[in-house]
Amino acid sequence: MLLSVWAVGFAAELEVVRRTVPEMTPVELKPAAKLNLKQVPECSALWASTLHPGVFWTLSDSGNKPEIVPVRADGSPIIGPAGPWSGVTLKGLKNTDWEALSADGQGNLILGDVGNNLSRRKELGFYVFKEPVLGSKEIPEFRKVSFSWPDQTVYPDPEIAHDCEAMFVVRGRLYLLTKHRRDTLTDLWRADLPAVGEQATLTKIARFDAKGMVTDASVSPDGKRLAILTYRLAWVFDLPATGEAFFQGPAKAAPLSPPLLSWQLEGCAWLDAQTLLIGSEQGDLFKLPLAALRDAQ
Repeated sequence: MLLSVWAVGFAAELEVVRRTVPEMTPVELKPAAKLNLKQVPECSALWASTLHPGVFWTLSDSGNKPEIVPVRADGSPIIGPAGPWSGVTLKGLKNTDWEALSADGQGNLILGDVGNNLSRRKELGFYVFKEPVLGSKEIPEFRKVSFSWPDQTVYPDPEIAHDCEAMFVVRGRLYLLTKHRRDTLTDLWRADLPAVGEQATLTKIARFDAKGMVTDASVSPDGKRLAILTYRLAWVFDLPATGEAFFQGPAKAAPLSPPLLSWQLEGCAWLDAQTLLIGSEQGDLFKLPLAALRDAQ
């Protein structure tokens, strides 16, 4: 049964969508591959390339190099024209707190400089650029679009509810899911990037009880399903044909049990139509078949 309650948020009243996680033994995640930690010190996002089948883009968060790194699900090297292909640097940028990757469906990647662990940052942003071709070493041209959270008026936010690590695109529109530190809720925001200009417009759409801190999200290749990852739980929702009621339709979920030393699950992408690829900050890649999830009420 789908439950909804009214909750008073930081600046507005929102209906909280609550779904019941199925009672089941947590799915034991076993490493399917290991990333090169010199190339990817902290896997903080995953996105399945459309330009390079079988390749996934990842990045490391704050304090690491300003680059995106191509990887394979089996951890094998990617060979370009000049040999093994590693990180692609966004020229002239600093990795303030890069946490998310998505794409606009027009050949561009969208990188989210959206990390905000203590809710202190007044300005966050996106970088939009063409997906790199095989063997590229540098991304010299990109567009920056800035934003701030419309409902945040105090810095830092005492509720620590304005962090973000999850970003996805549905029908050409960009969405963010917040990561809260004092509760298990997440806010869904639509981020409208202007055709011209450098400031995005954010609109809060919904609030969902994710039962944990949301660390990534990904839409299936056919655009019909949305996967949402927390440190200990995976959700998969059937997306509506129209509208933005992403949490209301049929859903599946499963509690997850990763290895003790690989507990920070922060990357999620679709390996194929029936399998999720999950990455940990410690460098492990896991395969999660949808068959392991059960119906959520």
